[in-house]
Amino acid sequence: MLDQQITKTIPSNVSLIEIPVIRNKKICFIRAKEKVAEEKRSYLRSILIIIGDELITTNFADTVVLLAEIQKFERGNKQNFYTSVERHDGDVNLKLKLTEGHIYISTVEALAIINMYKLSLQGVSLTRIIEEELMLTAEMIAGYLNENKMLNKKG
Repeated sequence: MLDQQITKTIPSNVSLIEIPVIRNKKICFIRAKEKVAEEKRSYLRSILIIIGDELITTNFADTVVLLAEIQKFERGNKQNFYTSVERHDGDVNLKLKLTEGHIYISTVEALAIINMYKLSLQGVSLTRIIEEELMLTAEMIAGYLNENKMLNKKG
């Protein structure tokens, strides 16, 4: 069962890193990176998207889906789960659905999100995220960020 895979705590060798992507819209990646001292390697265990205080994606697969929607948004698709396309005065914007309300993402911001995602994958192995993703809850992430004084910091 999926809920059995969710860990109760974040392992001590895993650190969560908040990566600001679009600061004025409070769009960030939360990257869970595992360091294995014996192997002298780092593994990506999860990467999620957060906007403000709302966790948008809860697992790596959902993050990949949202990023694909962002990458291809100018074409539009009524079956998109996270986004819809808004056209106004010749401009095309991506409307990203939140629990309460929405935000708009421009073409340039969409490109920046995709580029930041690619950059955030550098220097870590993706093997473990594919084989054994660390399943995190919003509460675990908030607790970790709060404990490490990373929550609501000015940037």
